[in-house]
Amino acid sequence: MRKELKIIGFFILLLNSVNLYSQDVEFSQFYANKIYLNPAFAGSDYDARVGLGYRNQWPELNSAYVSYSVAYDQYVDVLGGGVGLHLMQDEQGDGTVSTTTASAMYAYTLRISKKLSIKAGFQASFIERKLDESNFTYPDQTDEFYINGLINPFTGEGAIDHLNRNYFDFSSGLIASYKNWFIGFAAHHLTEPDESFKDESDYSKLPRKYTLHCGVNVPVFRYGLHKADFSLAPNFLYRQQGTNKQLNYGMYVSKGSIIYGMWYRDNLELEYDAIILQLGIIRDWWQVSYSYDKTVSKLIHTNAGAHEIAFMMRIKNPRNRRSRSGCMEVSARKRRQIGRIKCPRF
Repeated sequence: MRKELKIIGFFILLLNSVNLYSQDVEFSQFYANKIYLNPAFAGSDYDARVGLGYRNQWPELNSAYVSYSVAYDQYVDVLGGGVGLHLMQDEQGDGTVSTTTASAMYAYTLRISKKLSIKAGFQASFIERKLDESNFTYPDQTDEFYINGLINPFTGEGAIDHLNRNYFDFSSGLIASYKNWFIGFAAHHLTEPDESFKDESDYSKLPRKYTLHCGVNVPVFRYGLHKADFSLAPNFLYRQQGTNKQLNYGMYVSKGSIIYGMWYRDNLELEYDAIILQLGIIRDWWQVSYSYDKTVSKLIHTNAGAHEIAFMMRIKNPRNRRSRSGCMEVSARKRRQIGRIKCPRF
């Protein structure tokens, strides 16, 4: 049977459902995709950052969901805050449905005290969704008695009005940081744009997404020293989009340049959805990490989880002076101005 026959039901539902609600791409490495998680993270570090991300969810299902992302952000003195750019490409069903998103964001930094700062971010996005009709198989093309499944050319009319849909989208976020603590809230898709591919009264909205995240970075001191290369970072993330609710909680453990992570993802229906295992390496100007989502819910027999890889490069500011040890240092004034958030890097 041809590959297209495997997705007949899904795409007929996609094209004809009166109330069809989409959901956003899910990244397990939240803090490797900071400005995707919350636009208030734009420019939240001393250096400019370039990030690359790749996620393959349920790879055994013929490239069911594959996502790519590129991000850049930095703090800009004259703007009193950070700016960021984010590009993402999401492919569903081996490219049958593709979504391209280009986002620009600005985050203003309000320094309340030496240890407390608040960042407020706003994001504007342009989204293009496309359908590849060559991958579709319609009911009137099939015959259950024909050995190959396909027998007729498509004769139906009006199944699709448009093969692409373009629209603008807006989001906002807020983060408060105190010493080693931080808490943030983000609201994406404020206008709940229509994603329908039909001109009729069908309304396929992209539901508003709410995200609450918080955490703390705890250095573990040894032998009375004030510096340590070992730290713990417990974190919590709650997300709701439409009727879908999700709770993630876990911890990062860093030892020198190595970071380990373990998270539980709960769908709030008295059932764990997945365990997320993560391993990363951090060097002076770059970092790379890999994570695997191990499904533990009832879907364990139908999919093998997800693979995710993230890479980030920090572009050192030449105005920062270099210490005798060779490490880059940031002036006290610059530290106060930026109000860096001490959140996990992955």
